Amino acid sequence: MIYWIWLMQIPFIGPVTARYLIEELKDPKSIYQADAEYLAKMSGLNERQRKSILQNHSLENPKKIFEDCQNNNISVLCWNDRRYPARAKKPDDAPVVLYYKGYFKNMDQTVGIVGARRCSQESKQKTVSLASEYAQKQIAVVSGMAKGIDSYAHTACLNAGGYTIAILGNGLDICYPSEHHKLMRCIEEKGLLISEYPPGTPPDKYRFPRRNRLISSWSDKLFVIEAGRGSGALITAEYGKKYGHEVEILEK
Repeated sequence: MIYWIWLMQIPFIGPVTARYLIEELKDPKSIYQADAEYLAKMSGLNERQRKSILQNHSLENPKKIFEDCQNNNISVLCWNDRRYPARAKKPDDAPVVLYYKGYFKNMDQTVGIVGARRCSQESKQKTVSLASEYAQKQIAVVSGMAKGIDSYAHTACLNAGGYTIAILGNGLDICYPSEHHKLMRCIEEKGLLISEYPPGTPPDKYRFPRRNRLISSWSDKLFVIEAGRGSGALITAEYGKKYGHEVEILEK
């Protein structure tokens, strides 16, 4: 597990390159043990990436991250884990390491529901109706635990006895927004919390577009409700279209 975390902490090694390395060398420990001569033969690496792999060999930080995970009841999902959904693995930039709280359940079908943080009563009712309907059909509801539409979708799904997945743009030891502590605990108990960021990672704005792409990749179908121009929900919709998933945009 330490080597998986190490791989994703190497500068200039993103998800695409990490997947290439795993395909070539099978596991992160083999990547760690590869020497300069071997890495030089790998056509999928540039010189900066080769140097970064060789120069960043300390396991101190990965060990600390793993310890922080254990202290915060956070588990690590690796690329080779059978629970990693096939749909979520399809995009080229799918992360090879994810952090999670909660439990995995049947995800034969999933639906994403995202939208405005400030929405009309009509949009709220539409969200509750959709999330409840899919929950009753045993279809997992995916969202981002943001204010507004996201939180209504998670809550309605849970109230209907369904299974919901919240994908966050920060470490799972941090509740963002802060008023969602109760919701976060409920999702941990009855669903799944996911992040590609290790514990201690703050919810900075530039991380949310990456979170949005995961919501899209984990959703077979995506509903975008009352999303404003340039909003994160519309970014999620664009990713959904890019991944070839069905996207339905519902105006207020």
